[in-house]
Amino acid sequence: TSLATEITEPAVTQSVTAPAQLPPVTDQPTTIMSDQPQPTTSSVLVQPDCLAAPGQECLARWSADHVWYNARVDQVLPGGEQVIVTFIDYGNTDQLPVEELLCSQELIPEGEKTDIHLKQSGPCQDGEGLCEGDQCVALWAEDNIWYNARILKIDQKAGKAEVEFTDYGNIDKVALGNMYRTWSGVLNRSGVEEFTVDPHVQTSPEGESMSPESMSLLSLITDQQGKKMLTAVAVNTIPDMEGRVGLAVLLNGTLITVEEKENIVKMWNREGDCCGVVVGGRKFRQPGGVVRLSCGGFAVMDKEGIMVFNVEGEFNKELVVDKLDTTFGMAVDCLGRLLTINRCLEGDEGKLTMKGHTDILYIDVEKERVVKRVEMIDIITERGSSDCRAITMHRDKLYVVDTGLDCIYTLFQEDGEDQAEVFGTPGRQETQFAGVSAVVVDDEGSMVISDTRNNRLQLISSEWDFEGFVKVLPRPLSRPSAMCLDREVRQLVVYNQGHHEVVRYSLGTKD
Repeated sequence: TSLATEITEPAVTQSVTAPAQLPPVTDQPTTIMSDQPQPTTSSVLVQPDCLAAPGQECLARWSADHVWYNARVDQVLPGGEQVIVTFIDYGNTDQLPVEELLCSQELIPEGEKTDIHLKQSGPCQDGEGLCEGDQCVALWAEDNIWYNARILKIDQKAGKAEVEFTDYGNIDKVALGNMYRTWSGVLNRSGVEEFTVDPHVQTSPEGESMSPESMSLLSLITDQQGKKMLTAVAVNTIPDMEGRVGLAVLLNGTLITVEEKENIVKMWNREGDCCGVVVGGRKFRQPGGVVRLSCGGFAVMDKEGIMVFNVEGEFNKELVVDKLDTTFGMAVDCLGRLLTINRCLEGDEGKLTMKGHTDILYIDVEKERVVKRVEMIDIITERGSSDCRAITMHRDKLYVVDTGLDCIYTLFQEDGEDQAEVFGTPGRQETQFAGVSAVVVDDEGSMVISDTRNNRLQLISSEWDFEGFVKVLPRPLSRPSAMCLDREVRQLVVYNQGHHEVVRYSLGTKD
């Protein structure tokens, strides 16, 4: 049986189900009633101490002994009033009312018993997994009004985030519980009946799926001579790229490229000019993976480990993680953990992953250790042919690209259990691949998948339906492999391995 394992003492295990094959307003603030969205009068807002969502760490009181322990929310039960939690220092679980969860040790009533392992936990995050750089709707405490905002920095210990109110330009700190991805999140989850909302906030359901800097790939598709296409026009090109290349775009639009063959990491602006060579705490040795971190900086993985850099490309630290074997790809989840594919190949020690097997490892950047692993043994059907090479994360879904079997695995939680699905088969038809090598996901869950040996990019919906191809201009694709999205300017960056170049494409541009 495949296991998702939290690396604690003792270890906590969860089963993973075997995969299924898938084919305008006034200029004055308005007050909104949660059950009828029209203007009314003033409002008073009260927020609960902790908003429960799967993956949140918190403090919970065990019903058997009424002692407070460190815990993690595994599942929110229907109705939202009860949750399933795991006591992370011991591994046992319990069903508790939401009122039995706290965000910090200071909130525990005086005189109540606490466990010896108890530490001040970080505040509960928004259940939608908001991260630095995301657009959201946030409550400003000065006037108790909800505004459009962008998250600049998250302080988990303080339970606050620094945000820019995008329609006005001012910056302030707001509580993590007072931020939602969309207006419907405010209505559905805050438990408050009345709200005062800024007129710039989109409160109609049909209009809130797109924030000014959100990306919807499907909305950019056009019908071209009876075929659905997403047009992509080259903006600039970075030539002379050789071998395996990794790509990542930072919040400010800076592109990071890692070249395994040349042992070099570079930074590029949106105009395609090189703005610096990244220097680590040691020389890079076959760097292959790079990912943007929730703090705004980035991490580079090579044969010797993982080095962390700030947004300016300055070396921060090297992570000392002793359980890694041969690794491929990196991603970051909503808790800020690094994820990587760990394969125990010939010559590897296999301290955690079994010989010949593939796991997904979750790394706590601060603690510099593996805190969870997902064994892929029951998910990968043909282990001898499998070759998992790339990984990406979108909200609560993890995408693992298997180049050997020409498919993509999706890992997620459902009803408190880890689940897996698999999409794609070898071939040249729609939803078939020849050397699938990367996937990027927009804000709606739609995907662009690089179909390397078929020299094409396929556009797939969040429901795994084929939606069309990406038509690039003026030069055709040649073995497209690594990709990343620059959401703010709606650009797709692609490594055309056959042309030895990295190209920025503007999406949705007409011929």
